[in-house]
Amino acid sequence: MRDADACMRGLAVTGDRVHAGAGRPPGWRAVDRYVVLPSLRRPGLLVPESSPRAGAAAARQFLLLPGRGGRAATEAAAAALRTGLPQRAGRSRLAVSVSPDVADAELPDLVLRHHLAAALGTGAVDLAVRVGATRPNGKPVVQVSEPGGRVLAYTKVGWNDLTGPLVAAEAEALRTFAARGDAPRTFKVARLLHSEEWQGNTLAVVEPLVGGAAVTAPDPPRDATHELALGGGITRLPLAASGWWADTLRRIDAAGADLAAAADVVAAEAEAMTLGFGRGHGDWTPWNMRRLDGRLVVWDWERSRDGVPVGLDALHYGLLVALNARHLPPPRAVADTLERAPGWLRALDQPPEAARVMLCLELLEMSLRYAEARRAGVTVRHDRFGTALHQLLDVRAEQPPVP
Repeated sequence: MRDADACMRGLAVTGDRVHAGAGRPPGWRAVDRYVVLPSLRRPGLLVPESSPRAGAAAARQFLLLPGRGGRAATEAAAAALRTGLPQRAGRSRLAVSVSPDVADAELPDLVLRHHLAAALGTGAVDLAVRVGATRPNGKPVVQVSEPGGRVLAYTKVGWNDLTGPLVAAEAEALRTFAARGDAPRTFKVARLLHSEEWQGNTLAVVEPLVGGAAVTAPDPPRDATHELALGGGITRLPLAASGWWADTLRRIDAAGADLAAAADVVAAEAEAMTLGFGRGHGDWTPWNMRRLDGRLVVWDWERSRDGVPVGLDALHYGLLVALNARHLPPPRAVADTLERAPGWLRALDQPPEAARVMLCLELLEMSLRYAEARRAGVTVRHDRFGTALHQLLDVRAEQPPVP
């Protein structure tokens, strides 16, 4: 996804009256101009060419570098963008242009920036975009701000058959939180401002919960993990009898994934167990959290659902931290997570002896997401989760029986 097309994805309609990319056809007018940082070869952030404050705000929100050194680097990047120097010096520039016959009144139907201004009932806005990475749920995340730099909202853009339903699911999850009337005690979620289908894209616009401190703990936040998983009630039953497992098998079949044999082995290992099922986030990681005014803020609810094996979020957190923050190679990350998992499960009233099965379910779910992305036409990197799953199951199969 990291190319010029990915940078501009969702920022304008696809048609013969709009051009999004480098340059513009002769006689057309540019209505949006962006600078790609750090470069078009390695795009991570699009900032508006003429709004230094919006670029600075985007750096503070999207970089999210942990630790004292990370915070200093983030602030340095934001300070540089606020001067406008990177925008003036940047060579990688992209624009949204419209044909000469397009009137200003038509722009909300053609250009996302103008559409969001109308949807939010405000005047002109500036957009900054975090470019979606090459991963199963990669998608643009758009910061919407006033020309003076005050952030008004963040917008996710679901651009294909894979990401569109995810964005719609997040909007529905936020509506569910709002409709409950009893806000979570241990964490906070953003308020949904607007959602819709627009020109083939799915939009979810949420309030800006900005600032705060990065979450860096290697273990999942105990109280929030407990409230999320257990707060909506628990169902206890065998894995094979659960709706979650039936849905997983359906997804494996639909994705054409080479996971059916592994799923059979996992189901056989879980056959004698009774597991708890509750509410799950689906991407419970520290980079989807911040500490803001002393409270945990949690984003990215697009894979949230009920009836998930309790503890799956905790193992997801631990495994992803081991891989992406502690930079352990996959075999060591799996072993480390397996060692720590019984304590997390015990705290969630899930049988600690289910640790291996739960880790297999986590690896299976993550590998399935990669298969679904490939099925949707997204070029994704090596599926390290599927490899780890098969290695874990092979090790299990080779171990001699316990006398």
